[in-house]
Amino acid sequence: MTLLFSSSLALSFPMVVRYMLDAAFEQHDSTLLNRIGLGLLLLFAAQAVLNYIQTYWLSATGERAVAGIRRELFDKLLTMPPGFFTEHRTGELTSRLGTDVALLQGVMSNQIAEFARQIFSLTGGVILLTYLQPRLMLTALAVVPIVVASGFYFGRRVKRITTGVQDQVADATAIAEEAFSQIRVVQGFAQEPAESTRYATGIAGVVAAALQRAKVRGMFFGVITFTIFGGVTAVLWQGGRQVLAGHLTAGSLVSFLLYTITIAAAIATLTSLFSGFQEAIGAAERVFEFLEMTPTIADPPAPVALPRPLRGEVEFRHVRFGYHKGADDPPTLEDVSIHLRPGEVVALVGPSGAGKTTIASLLPRFWDVDDGAVLLDGIDIRQLALGDLRRAVGTVPQEPALFSGTVRENIAYARPDATPAEVEAAAQIANAHDFISELPLGYDSRVGERGIKLSGGQRQRIAIARAVLKNPAVLVLDEATSSLDNESERLIEAAFERLLVGRTTLIIAHRLSTVQRADRLVVLDHGRIVEQGTHAELLRTGGIYARLFQMQWKNSEELSAMLSGGLAI
Repeated sequence: MTLLFSSSLALSFPMVVRYMLDAAFEQHDSTLLNRIGLGLLLLFAAQAVLNYIQTYWLSATGERAVAGIRRELFDKLLTMPPGFFTEHRTGELTSRLGTDVALLQGVMSNQIAEFARQIFSLTGGVILLTYLQPRLMLTALAVVPIVVASGFYFGRRVKRITTGVQDQVADATAIAEEAFSQIRVVQGFAQEPAESTRYATGIAGVVAAALQRAKVRGMFFGVITFTIFGGVTAVLWQGGRQVLAGHLTAGSLVSFLLYTITIAAAIATLTSLFSGFQEAIGAAERVFEFLEMTPTIADPPAPVALPRPLRGEVEFRHVRFGYHKGADDPPTLEDVSIHLRPGEVVALVGPSGAGKTTIASLLPRFWDVDDGAVLLDGIDIRQLALGDLRRAVGTVPQEPALFSGTVRENIAYARPDATPAEVEAAAQIANAHDFISELPLGYDSRVGERGIKLSGGQRQRIAIARAVLKNPAVLVLDEATSSLDNESERLIEAAFERLLVGRTTLIIAHRLSTVQRADRLVVLDHGRIVEQGTHAELLRTGGIYARLFQMQWKNSEELSAMLSGGLAI
């Protein structure tokens, strides 16, 4: 409504000027001239107030709408399975959240309102000019088909090129994000020049695409400028002839010229906005491409409720799975059947690439099996709500993922409503309380991005404390001690002794000394189960497990000999 009133006041300005000039030049009435001048000031004041209200409310509405899109896109990305993130780099996703949505923000906050204003100004100006001087109006309208045709032709090219620019920006952002996240590797191998070259190449692609867009936009505005002002010139020439012939007063001529300029400015602005809209459409397509995606792993239509209390019985029943779904691609797992009784500790061992971590990823349903089934307490996990399933399964990974907040926030991530006492109790069980207490701010100390301020053993113990606080019925330990020093391993092993009590546990480890506590060992090779039994039983059979165990003990003996001076270094 304020936009309508504001534009109406703007359209009334040329008409008021006409009466003002006629009062001066035709009627020589100073009183009328003063009144019209005061009226103009009041008109401008009212327009200023309306413009303020309109700008604020439209901007606020646009900002809220864009914030909603940004939240919706972020929420959608959070629902996508891990496989999605292996196909899309983090920098690309953050670019769509940032740069692409920013283009939509400009349109929704400002350009839509400006578009409506100019449409109203153009329509009102055309109607008034047609009423005042229909012959001159026909001359002015002659440029419209040229403007419209140019807008469609160049606008489509700008849209296509803008999509390419955004893709190039996403690629460059991904390169920068990757370099920053691996900065120690970059600097450790002195590859700063190489990363700088990679980023410069990506930015060069952005510049090249942007320059192509600038060239097209320049041609577009050149054609539009010539067409519009050529039309204005024709109208002025024809209007001048009518003044010479005595058919127009000075006030009528000036008001006509002001209306002509209003129409020309509206057309010029609309063409510029049209170009901006085409850019925003390209960005919107990239944003809605993700918004319209359906997660490949989602809650079933009618989820089955997990029994309470949960016993923690896990079964992999004739599971077949492959990351690559091509007919010629061999599966990662083939006919794998494992049964974990409630409270049982089962260890998966085998050579690298045997499929151990894949099994751990199938249990919380990060991927779905191709054939067979994974069951929790006798229920196919595909029949469970993802939230219920993942709350029942806890994982301590080889590389614990910490956020950049405080120690307390990282432990309480498992249960944000946990009390400080519960957080500290979990840290006690994880053998983390002592080192946390020695930090400058204790539990309120910030750990840095990805926990960079802490050692590997400290990060691992915080991850264990998080798992303790979660209190899952099923626990997965994925290479949880493979990269730690002896002292850290000793502390974490002691924490595991307490954590494993009363839980069904699946242990994955290359260091076979860490799996001897397991009730049963399952040996994988090339995606198949080749051996099962206790540590002693598998050693007696002399199979793959026995060979792996002997190789690791041999390496340990050689290392001890080297450290004691028995071998030359």
